[in-house]
Amino acid sequence: MISAQLIKEIAKKAGAELVLFPEDALSGNYYKLGSRQVESEYQEKCRDAELALEELSKGIEILVGNSDAFDECMYSHYVDGNMEGWEHDFEVYSAEQEFTLGKEISVNAFCEKFVRGSNKPIVYVSAVGTNNSGKNIYALDGASRVYDKSGKVVFRMPQFEACEALVEITKSKVKVLSKIKTAKVQEPIAQIHDALVYMIRENLAKFHIGRMGIGASGGIDSAVSAVLYAEAIGAANVYLVNMPTRFNSNTTKNAARDLAKNLKCPYMVAPIEDMLTAVCDSLGKCSFERSDKKIAVEGINFENLQARTRSASVLVTIASVLGAGVTCNGNKSEATTGYCTLYGDTCGVMCALGDLWKTQVYELARYINRKKEIIPKASIEIPASAELSDAMKVDEGKGDPIKYPYHDKLFAYWVDANHGLADTEALLQKGTLCKVIGADAAYFKKLFKNKAAALEDMRAWHRRFRGIALAKRIQFPPILSVSGSAFGGEYTESQG
Repeated sequence: MISAQLIKEIAKKAGAELVLFPEDALSGNYYKLGSRQVESEYQEKCRDAELALEELSKGIEILVGNSDAFDECMYSHYVDGNMEGWEHDFEVYSAEQEFTLGKEISVNAFCEKFVRGSNKPIVYVSAVGTNNSGKNIYALDGASRVYDKSGKVVFRMPQFEACEALVEITKSKVKVLSKIKTAKVQEPIAQIHDALVYMIRENLAKFHIGRMGIGASGGIDSAVSAVLYAEAIGAANVYLVNMPTRFNSNTTKNAARDLAKNLKCPYMVAPIEDMLTAVCDSLGKCSFERSDKKIAVEGINFENLQARTRSASVLVTIASVLGAGVTCNGNKSEATTGYCTLYGDTCGVMCALGDLWKTQVYELARYINRKKEIIPKASIEIPASAELSDAMKVDEGKGDPIKYPYHDKLFAYWVDANHGLADTEALLQKGTLCKVIGADAAYFKKLFKNKAAALEDMRAWHRRFRGIALAKRIQFPPILSVSGSAFGGEYTESQG
C-alpha cells in the first residue's frame, strides 16, 4: 500500500477529488491466480488491502476496479464509497485487459460507443503488469486514456509503464494538468517488441532468474531472442553459446560471433561433433536382449540427436553452472508444424517468439535494426535453416522445408482465423486461396507446378499440425502471447 499512499499524497497536494485505480488492483486477476485464490493468506491480504484503502480514502474518494474473489463480481466499486449526491461529468471504465495486436482499435470502438450512449467523457483505466495461465504469459499494457464527449482520445498514457497523471474534467471539458505528454500509438511491430521485452523482464524477475543462456546458431530466431533478453535483463546477463558441427557454415558461425559482439554479450563456442560421435559409437556397440534391432543413429535420428545435445545437454549444463535459465527460440510456424525437436530446441524457461510467425520474426529483426545493425545482415539474408545435414547448407541456398512467405499465411488461416483443412482445399480448387489468405500469387506459382502438388503439400502439413506437432506443442515452455491466438492459451487443444 506504499504506492497507494504516495499516489494519495500526490493527489491531495494537487487538489484532486478522486483517485482511480484499474481493475484487480487489489486482488490480481482472479481467474489467473490458480489455487492461490483459495489460500487463506491470499484472502487475508485482500481484506487487509481493502481496509488500508478505506483508511486512505478519508479526505479523498478512491475508485478501484475489482473482481471480487468471493462473489466473482467484476464491477467497479468505491472504497469508503459514500458517493451519494456526488456530481460528476464523466464515466469510468476500469479494465485489466491483456495485450493483443488490435486491442487499441477494439478499446477505442467500445469507448466511442459508450460515449455516444452517455454523452460524457470517459476515463479508461487499464492495469500494467503481467498474467499467466501456466501455459501462456500475457502483458497488461496499461495505456490508460481519457476520451472527450465526442469519443476522441484527448490524453493517453504510455504502454507497459506504470505512471500516474492528473486530469481535470469540468462540464465535460478535459484538461490534463500533469506535465506528462500524451503517448502516441506505436506501430504494431513496435508494440510487439515492447510487449515481449516487458514480459521477459517481469517474469524472469518473478522466477528469480537473473541470467539466461541462449543457443546462438547465427540464425534469425536465436538472434532476435538474444536481443530481446539483452534488452530485458542486460547484455552482461545473457550468455550466448554457439554449438557447431560439421554442418554449420562459416557464415552462420560468424553471424553468431558478430551478434554477441554487437550486443556485448558473453560468448562461447562449444563444438559438439566429438560428443555426437561418442554417443553414436557407444550406442552402436550396444545390443538388445531378445531383439536383433541395431542402434544406428543416422538420418533424422542423427539430426534430432544434434538438437538434443545442444539444448538438453550442453546448454542446460552451461546454464546450470552459471545459475541461469535457458531459452526456447522456437516460433509459431515451427510450433504449428512440429518442425522442432522434443527435448531439444523446445527446452526452455519460456518461449519468447512462440506466438510470432517466422515472417513476423524477420519483421521484428528489421525493427531492431532500424537505427543501426545489431542483428548481423547475414542472419537476416541467409535461408532459414536448422543446418543439421548436408541437405541444409545455407551457402548453397538450402534451408527449411517450410516456405514461410506462403506457409505462414496458410498456417495463420488455420490457427489465427480458425479454419479447417476442408476450407483451404475448397479455396484452392476455386483458385482463390492466395487472395483469401493474403499470400503472394506469383510466389505460390513458383512453389507448385499445379493444384495437385499444392494440395498434397497442404494435406501433409495439416497432418503434422493435427498430429505429431500437437504432441510437441502440449510440452512447449510457456509462450509469450501477443496475437490473441497463442497455442496453449487462446488456441486450446485436446490430446484426444
